[in-house]
Amino acid sequence: MKNILKILILILICINKINCLDGDGKQFRMIMLLSANVNDMGFNNMMNQGRIGVSKNLQIEDSRLIVVDGENDTKALVEPILQNEDIDFVICSSQGHTVACKYFADKYLKHPTVKTQFLIRGSGSSTANLIQFNYNFASCNYMSGYFAGLHTKTNKIGFLSPGAPKVNDAWVYAFWLGAKQVNPKIQFFYYNVGAFLNPDASERATNDLLERGCDVIGNTLDDFSSGITIMSKGYRTIGTNGFPQKLIYGEKILYSYAYNWTKLFLPIAMSVKAGITNNTNGYGDFNLDESKNFFNIEYSYGVSTDTINRMNQQITFLKSNSRFTHPYYCNEYLPEYTKKNNLNLSTSPTVNNLICIDHSTFLKINPPFPGMTYLGIYNISLVEVEFSQSIQNGFSITTGILIGITILMMIGIIKYSKTPSMRSASPIFLNFILAGGIIVYIGIIVWVGPMSTHSCNARLWLVTLGFSTLIGSLVVKNFRIWLIFDNPELKSIKITNYQLFPWVGACLVINIILMAILTSVGDLKQIDAMNIDSLGKYEYMKVCKMNSSGASTLYTILAYFAALLLVGVFVSWKIRIVDILEFNESGAIANTLYAISFCLFVIVPLMISPQDMQSETIILCTTGLFITTAALLIIFIPKFWRVFRKGANDSEINFNKKKSSSVATARAESGSKGSNGNASSGNRTNRRGNVVSGDFTDDSESSVGDENQKEKEKIKDDVANVTSGAVLAEFTDEASDTDNNEFNDIELSEQPPSIIVNDSENNN
Repeated sequence: MKNILKILILILICINKINCLDGDGKQFRMIMLLSANVNDMGFNNMMNQGRIGVSKNLQIEDSRLIVVDGENDTKALVEPILQNEDIDFVICSSQGHTVACKYFADKYLKHPTVKTQFLIRGSGSSTANLIQFNYNFASCNYMSGYFAGLHTKTNKIGFLSPGAPKVNDAWVYAFWLGAKQVNPKIQFFYYNVGAFLNPDASERATNDLLERGCDVIGNTLDDFSSGITIMSKGYRTIGTNGFPQKLIYGEKILYSYAYNWTKLFLPIAMSVKAGITNNTNGYGDFNLDESKNFFNIEYSYGVSTDTINRMNQQITFLKSNSRFTHPYYCNEYLPEYTKKNNLNLSTSPTVNNLICIDHSTFLKINPPFPGMTYLGIYNISLVEVEFSQSIQNGFSITTGILIGITILMMIGIIKYSKTPSMRSASPIFLNFILAGGIIVYIGIIVWVGPMSTHSCNARLWLVTLGFSTLIGSLVVKNFRIWLIFDNPELKSIKITNYQLFPWVGACLVINIILMAILTSVGDLKQIDAMNIDSLGKYEYMKVCKMNSSGASTLYTILAYFAALLLVGVFVSWKIRIVDILEFNESGAIANTLYAISFCLFVIVPLMISPQDMQSETIILCTTGLFITTAALLIIFIPKFWRVFRKGANDSEINFNKKKSSSVATARAESGSKGSNGNASSGNRTNRRGNVVSGDFTDDSESSVGDENQKEKEKIKDDVANVTSGAVLAEFTDEASDTDNNEFNDIELSEQPPSIIVNDSENNN
């Protein structure tokens, strides 16, 4: 008994294998091409259901699904498969595959090895390897409109279609006619959305139709985005894309029709598997023979019995009559419409002498009939996402306040320019530094302002020129201090402001040249950017963009600023030996560079990490404000504080001496030895040598035990008094006896007693 069961199982397995083979005894291979993914819950999903149904009925193991659309993409993807694999049957489901599949059929019609047969959308003649199929899309849309006319409560219905050039609006006309036949009072509105699959446009267009009062909305789209939008508003809807929506959404679907592609594809696939090349086309429609009936109709419990009965009566009428005499081909509106739009009426005789059009003329219907309200192509308007107005106002107000403070500082410098604290720092260069800060502030206001090509260029020009002016003036004026005080030979040096102006100008000229290159070759302009940051699909933001040449130039500008900062570091390090606080700005420069370095330490990781444009702008502008404001405060607060502490009317050249550096001491000692020569030179020495040795060193430590120490200290202080006044004159370019910095040896007793040098360690 067990042996008999084993034999029966083997026989069944063999029969199953034989059924999977075609007439030549090889495995049957089938491919279906889809224009979109099967999860559209519409046309493509139902096509795939047809493939599955054929595969089950014919027990096809190698049944593939390929998503591709368009002639070129279809050729590129499918042809290698045809050449390298023995494919028997290809179903080209979409009109986007038609041209490519016809090309394959013609190319391989008499090919010795490629015996593939192709099933394409159309109604033309068949060949040995080309079969065409179609379905009556007019009849299902006519019946959907018929239902809409029966069910509407507002007498307003709507429709969505792809529209030309994808497809003419003949199907829209069929829907409208169905409603018009049963409800002459109907008002009809429709949109084109540009494609069979455009959920964004269909959702927005559906909302518009709902706002117009439409309570039933149909469509000829591939997906169910319109129906989902309607249900999200709390309404029930109809399913008009060939998918049995009631299976998913239940009683929210008032009415739907579903395609049964298995009934259409199965006879054709059986013929191909049997090796028959005398092919005939396939067509899907309402049919009295249920095995051939292509459409399955379903209703919700909310639909009245009267509506269902009238629907069934009309469907029976369509099944019982030739489709060429159906109402959408033959009605009283056609004569006037065809005449107006240069279309032809059918000349074929019909029953009861009906006035009709043929199918080719039907497909040319596109302009609306009287009573159809065409709302046009629904274009989704792009929405600009603007920079936050509150942030923009915050930056602008803050920067405006800082500009006002900076202007007050400039006025203060002019007012107190005669005070030692200001005179020693070169007032004209102080104002240059402040002017550079104002330019940077203006650039930041432009940076957060409305975006345009002009503002994209202006903000870079302003910010770079501002920093060049600020940093360049700071470096150049302190370069003069270094040259005067870092003087091992203790020679008299005169450097006027007019001699320094070209150096500041050179810093600006370099900046201008680099920015001119960026402007000319960088193609810096404002563009409307989409798909950036967290923007929606139909949102855009105005941003500044430059090409690679512009980016390279910008990096060069940044390198130039880095070099300028390095020079500033060098100068600040060199002037650290200056013992007079008014002339020593090494601390201010160092603190400014520290602030810049701190910002770079924070900003670089932030800029490298993903940032949206608004966050990037906030970071850059905040950094620019901080660097500029910190630099100005670090440089100018001590100066104004000294003016406040000493008094605005202080006429004394009252310098503060800080603790001497070891470098200054060493240089002073070297200078003293070179200038004294021997003991006989006594008290007559170079005055600048004396001031360096006396004011910039701590000689009390090196001369302990000298019985004349107190007298020497007095002599050095007196010499320092005269030379300090001379040095101050060099920084102000004022006409005086010391402007040329050339001093004759005079007796110490001749020094003016009003010039005082204070030791900062003993003077608070």
